[in-house]
Amino acid sequence: MAARPHPAPAPTPAPLRRMLDWLSPARRAQRLDERLAARRRLFDSIGELLFASRLAPSPRNYGLVHSYLSGEDVATSVAVAEALRATGTLSEAAAARIADGQETTELGPDTLARIAETLEARIGECLGAAGQSRRTAEQFGSAIEGEAARLAEDPAATIARIAALTRDAVTATRLAEVQLERTRREADSLRRDLRQARRAAERDHLTGLPNRRALEAALRALDAGDTPATVALCDIDDFKQVNDRFGHAAGDRVLRFVAGFLERELGGDVLVARHGGEEFACLFRRADSRAAMARLDTARERLSARSLVNQETGLAFDRVTFSAGVAPLGEDGGAAALAEADLALYAAKHAGKNRVCAG
Repeated sequence: MAARPHPAPAPTPAPLRRMLDWLSPARRAQRLDERLAARRRLFDSIGELLFASRLAPSPRNYGLVHSYLSGEDVATSVAVAEALRATGTLSEAAAARIADGQETTELGPDTLARIAETLEARIGECLGAAGQSRRTAEQFGSAIEGEAARLAEDPAATIARIAALTRDAVTATRLAEVQLERTRREADSLRRDLRQARRAAERDHLTGLPNRRALEAALRALDAGDTPATVALCDIDDFKQVNDRFGHAAGDRVLRFVAGFLERELGGDVLVARHGGEEFACLFRRADSRAAMARLDTARERLSARSLVNQETGLAFDRVTFSAGVAPLGEDGGAAALAEADLALYAAKHAGKNRVCAG
């Protein structure tokens, strides 16, 4: 009796072939070469930008350009891009300001919007990968249903095809699990970057206080008819003399000190924001004008009793004081209350400074 021929081995399913090829030593070596080539291109690009901008190849400048080209730090990338867009190059002064986080201008609404749009689009791409995995599962289900309908026609061949589909699905599922976990981590990271960018746009870089934009947002969120609320404007007296006598660096230290002093003295229920220059705005969310004046006056007395010393020279500053104007937050809104507080501040200055007046 003639020997029965052995059946030809079933072909390896295409997804499995791709998986085995992807895991092969040759492909691993190829991916390593690609990563090394990408790093070399990044290194060359960093050097080209440093050379074109005539920047010294210092660790600070290298790290700054690396963050810009790699996109690892969104705020730095935007700041460098804005500097390049404005002047066509990156000067040492601009690099120093960006690296130290001491830019003279804050992130504007347009810049923040671009950051938000970029990050939200990237999050959408990440979540789209999750949708693709769901579609793959649906396609597998449809294929199984189709094979089940043909089961009666050719049981053996149909079972073989179902087994092959199942193997492919297991392989695809394992890959999808890895991809989805990576996608989830990346989406979480991008959301954190977005929150940080939004916080940075509402923060004064010199003092660390909320800025004017944050104050305006807080005023909009506050219901003036809910609880008594008060706004105040505080201005350091004779601040120009501090800059003229001791220099701008000393003036910046005085600004930071007064900012922290007001936050500590007024307490966590009061929003203290830098309103511009040497002026600070205070939002008393649950205090009427009388109570706000009393708290501000206590802070004013304690500050005027302090003796401040210039750390660079050891010389004492003249007495540092502030004047303030207070106004209730009424139905006309925050802008009207701030205007009234500004008039009261002017009255305090005109009356001799180092005092608090009500609007």
